[in-house]
Amino acid sequence: MDFAVLLKAVPDLDTLVYDPRRKAVRREGAELFANPFDQRALRVALDLRRAGERVTVLSMGPEGAAPSLREAIALGADRAFLVSDPALAGSDTWVTAHVLTRACHVARADVVFAGQCSTDAETGQVPAEIAALLGVPIVSGVQAIHRLEDSGFECVRDTDDGWERFRVRAPCVVSVGEKVAKLRHADAAVVDALPVSAIRRFTAADLGMAHAALGEIGSATVVEELVEEAPTRTPLRIDGADIAQAIGRAVARIEELWAGPVSESLPLAPCPQPLDPNAELAVLVTGETGGLDRHGTALVSEIRRGAPRVWPAVLWVGPDPTPPDLQRLACAGARAVRRIPLPTPSSSSEVAHAVSAWLGAHPTVAGVLFAADSFGREVAGQVAARGGWGLTGDAIGLRVAPDGTLRWKKTAFGGHVIAEVRSRVRPSLATMRAGICPELEVPDPVELAPEIWSAPPFRMGPERLESGVRADDHFGDLDQARIIVSVGMGVGGPDGIQRIRPTLEAWSAALAATRRVVDAGWVSRHRQVGLTGRSLAPDLAVLLGTSGKANHLVGWKRARVILAINADPAAPVFGRVDVGLVGRWEDLLPPLTEALIPLADRRWRPPGSPTLSPPR
Repeated sequence: MDFAVLLKAVPDLDTLVYDPRRKAVRREGAELFANPFDQRALRVALDLRRAGERVTVLSMGPEGAAPSLREAIALGADRAFLVSDPALAGSDTWVTAHVLTRACHVARADVVFAGQCSTDAETGQVPAEIAALLGVPIVSGVQAIHRLEDSGFECVRDTDDGWERFRVRAPCVVSVGEKVAKLRHADAAVVDALPVSAIRRFTAADLGMAHAALGEIGSATVVEELVEEAPTRTPLRIDGADIAQAIGRAVARIEELWAGPVSESLPLAPCPQPLDPNAELAVLVTGETGGLDRHGTALVSEIRRGAPRVWPAVLWVGPDPTPPDLQRLACAGARAVRRIPLPTPSSSSEVAHAVSAWLGAHPTVAGVLFAADSFGREVAGQVAARGGWGLTGDAIGLRVAPDGTLRWKKTAFGGHVIAEVRSRVRPSLATMRAGICPELEVPDPVELAPEIWSAPPFRMGPERLESGVRADDHFGDLDQARIIVSVGMGVGGPDGIQRIRPTLEAWSAALAATRRVVDAGWVSRHRQVGLTGRSLAPDLAVLLGTSGKANHLVGWKRARVILAINADPAAPVFGRVDVGLVGRWEDLLPPLTEALIPLADRRWRPPGSPTLSPPR
């Protein structure tokens, strides 16, 4: 069994500068390094390799990617292929997947490993597209993998609620997450000693690909605009030296902001009447178990909120929806249900086959929206590759242009830039982050009657062995809490987190964390917020000991109010929140907890219900 590892060389996001004149990010002179997720994939492949088997590292990019490939060889890879051609500049994931698939064929790999996403694009869709082009199953976001004796693997991946275990046989594609392995670096002297010939170079012509099918010309999606992320909040920084005065000012500011208008509560634009089939935007609302995905209804609501010139239908792939499911979808804003019967549980490949077949029979559909979780990304990537449709990953918003085309908004380059992406082909596909769009109750729900459409039979995918729900860590429900406390490394460690429990209990709040806190093992992975974690929309987010990295704050874009506490008056976080308290969180949090309880009681407590509890 031979392995291929996809490795992307990415820039240091902190060195990139947005050029407003060119409407592009200046990459000139930016040093490239191996994407950390792909580095972990390489280590997995090297650890699984047996005697007589080869590991080939594949990369598409400029000559600046060569040092990363040289290090991969120094770490133990048998071969490194670099596909580099000026015609590839500006390629989207559709073109990238095709190029790397050709390279996989040259490498004659049985198993393709990749990181679950890259730090510069964050789409997570290329591995799924390659799996579809190769015609093999995929398991993504793997956090643990064990090789079996029959050319198979057992894989475990995290979910929002717990974990899942799969068995998959080669040939297959596996993308890995952060916990699967620790990073390993080669000795610089060993890397420098490698000859230039250690890397085999390919052009597009070497792979049999015409220039007209590459780069911006051949891409299914195009970036219409890049806009530097401008501050959306008016920061108020308060010196916490006088604690009582500082807390009083902070609570008064929170009350003022809570009293302001909430865009999500504004009247929704009516759906087009009659329902034009060319304006239908379908949402996959079911997961791999065939039941209603808890994020699906929120995606339906986002269409009613942000795209009044199209109307939402839902794709239900699995057994019959229940009456309560239909009622919930109607209240979220759905106008039609397209049901595709499938046995459950179904693999992402089977669901992608069904959705692709349905789209092939319904060419007027404007687009399809998927949840940006492991399953949704797998399905979306395979659907896009099967049909040659443009796919935008991890969208945070949507608008309909005057010409009727869908424009997806997404963060890029660590959250510093907002890109607006258009698909050149119809339908336009996108995944959207969970938590970006809260579920609404529309004023004009309709009675939904599922329209049944049968997909051709298709069975392929990993075998789902078992799944489990994560043990309750008693840190609250991130999807339900009105207040969320997010901790950074500045809280000091697990002991500091335990000191926050009285505040969580007093506010009925939930705990979130930065990526570094999760990597340190202080809290569970499902509590990570940010670029590679979750996006949340509480009424109040309280950030403790966080520096203010853009890739964390992007997860709080939809929070109503953000308050930060940090002892460093120059911390960048103070420029991107509503209220900043300068001081030790240990000194400021207890009085803030008690002072905020009456305000929270007035805001949320129904008449006759118990008040929030003072901290113990």
